[in-house]
Amino acid sequence: MPLSAGLEPVLASGVDTWATVAVAIGTIGTVVYALFRDYFVTARRRPKLELRFDPAANDLVIFGTDDGSDTAQVRLRVVNQPGKDTADDVVAMVTELRELDDPGETVAQTRPIGLPLTWSGSSPPLAVASVHPGSERHIDLLHVEWPAGDEPDIAKHWSTDAPLELDLTQGPAGGRHVLEPGTYEISVEVRARNADAIRYTVTVVWDGKWSGRDAMWDHLRVVPPLKAR
Repeated sequence: MPLSAGLEPVLASGVDTWATVAVAIGTIGTVVYALFRDYFVTARRRPKLELRFDPAANDLVIFGTDDGSDTAQVRLRVVNQPGKDTADDVVAMVTELRELDDPGETVAQTRPIGLPLTWSGSSPPLAVASVHPGSERHIDLLHVEWPAGDEPDIAKHWSTDAPLELDLTQGPAGGRHVLEPGTYEISVEVRARNADAIRYTVTVVWDGKWSGRDAMWDHLRVVPPLKAR
C-alpha cells in the first residue's frame, strides 16, 4: 500500500481538528464581542457635559417683561460634547450659596439650597431638559429687575439695595434665593440620567446699584464657572 494512502486519514483528521479549533475560536470571539461591544460603545458615547459662561455669547441679556419692567438676566450654558449620545433628564442644581467678604475669603454663613435652576425660555419654568451632542442650552442663573419708565427718573428713585435673585424653579423657604449686595460663591451641580455629575462654583459680585441700562454689567459681575475637584 502506498505511504500516501496511509497519511490521508491522518491529514484529514488534522484538518478537521484545526477547523474545529478555528470555529471554536471564532465562536468565542463572537460571544466576547457581543458581551463587551455595548460596554465599550456605551462608555465611548456616554454624554460629557460642561458648564460655561461667556458674556460675549449672549449669556448676559436685558429684556422687557409683560408688566413693563426690565430684567437683567445672567445665564449659563450646559454643553454636551460632539460625538456623544444625547444627555437625558439634565438638571442643574444649586446645592449651596456662600457669601464672601472678599474674593477667596469665606464668611461663616453658608446657605444650603438644594433646588434646580430654570431652563431659559421655558414656560412654565422647567427644571429638566435634554442636551443633544455638539449642542448647548442656556439655563437661567440670576436676575435683577428695575421699574419701567424714563431712565433719569428711575436712576433718581432707584433703591441702592436692589435684590438679586437666583432663578430657581421654586423659591426656598426663608428667601434664601435672594442676594443682597455682596460677593457670593454659587455651587452648581449638573446631573443627567445617562452622564456623570459635574460640579462647579460661580462667583458673583453685586453692588446693588443702578446707574442706567448701559452700565448694568458694571454693577453685576460674574466670574466664569470653576470646576470643582
